[in-house]
Amino acid sequence: MEQLAGRLRRQLWLMMALGSASLAIAVPGYTGSVPTGQGSGVTVGGSSILTIGASSLGREELIGSNSPNATVDPLTGEVTLTLAAQQSINTVARQILQGLQSTNPLLSEIFTTSVDIELGSLSAAGPTGDGDEDAQTIDEVAAAAATAIANGESVALVSSQGTLGIAAPVAVTGTRPGLLVASSQGGTLAQASPSPVLATSAVFTPVGGTPMVMPLRGTLDQIANAVGFLAASFAAGLSPSQVATFTEMALVGVDYADLVDLFNAVSGLLPAQSQPQETGVDATQLESAIQAYNRILDETNPAALVTLSEFEDFVVLGRSLQQLRAAVDTQTASD
Repeated sequence: MEQLAGRLRRQLWLMMALGSASLAIAVPGYTGSVPTGQGSGVTVGGSSILTIGASSLGREELIGSNSPNATVDPLTGEVTLTLAAQQSINTVARQILQGLQSTNPLLSEIFTTSVDIELGSLSAAGPTGDGDEDAQTIDEVAAAAATAIANGESVALVSSQGTLGIAAPVAVTGTRPGLLVASSQGGTLAQASPSPVLATSAVFTPVGGTPMVMPLRGTLDQIANAVGFLAASFAAGLSPSQVATFTEMALVGVDYADLVDLFNAVSGLLPAQSQPQETGVDATQLESAIQAYNRILDETNPAALVTLSEFEDFVVLGRSLQQLRAAVDTQTASD
C-alpha cells in the first residue's frame, strides 16, 4: 500500500470518510488539501454521490429525477434544470474553477477543455503511423499496448503529434521485503512474497519539441493498465501531459476503460472564464460524470480505493462533483 501511495505526485494529509446522505455542502476555500470534516467522495462501501437521474429498478430501466429541481427525459436521458437550479449550479461552478486554477491546475485544465477519447473511433496513432490497411480503433491500440507491457515487451506509437515510447518494465532493486505473516502451524512466522515492483518510463517526443518523460512504477498489472490509458489518450490526439493526473489513477489500479468514461464526462464540464457569462454547466453531462465516478467507487478494489483517498486530484474531483450536485437542490433567493 505504501508502495502504491509513494508513486503519486501529491498526497492528502488525511483520509476522509463520506456520509452517503450528505448533500448540503458549501463551496470551501481551496487550500491544496481537504479541510477536516469535508467528504472526500472516496469510500470502500460503494457509491456516495447522489445522481440526478433515478436508478434502475429490477429489470426495468426507470428513468426519472432524484431532485424536485430537475426533469429527465425518459427517452434520451437528457436532464433539464429549473432556472433557479441552473443559476445555482453555474455560480458554484465558477467558484470551484476559481479555486482549482491555483491549487489543482491539471484538473482545472481538464474541467474546462472539451476533448474526448472515443474508444470506438479510428486511432490517430499506430506502430508505424501510416497505412490504412493497418488502421485500428483507439480501443484496439490501447489493448495492444497494455498486452505488450504485460508480456514484458516495449511499446512504440507514432502519430502526427510525435512519438510515444514505453520500455519494457524492469524490476526495482532495493524494494521492501515481503511481509511476515503468522503460520497455521505453531504460530511461526513465514515470509509472504508481495507482487514485485517494476519501473519504466513513458517518453513522449513531440514533433520538433523536447521529449517529456513520465516515470511509471508499480506492479506489472498496474503499469500495463496505465499504459493502456496513455495509449488510448495518445491515439485520440492527446499528449501525456494533458492526461497525467488520470494516468496516475490508472497506475493505482483503476481500470483504464472506466477512467476513459470519467475523463470524457468531466472534460469541458465547467465553462472557462473566457466563455460568455450565460454559458452554464450541462446537467446531462454532470449526470454522466457522477455515474462514471460512482462506477469507479463501486468497481475498484478496496486497496486501490484507499490509495485514491490519498490522491488529491481524485478527491477534489469527487468533491467538486458533489458540490455541483448539491447546488441542484439549493434554492436561490429568488425562490
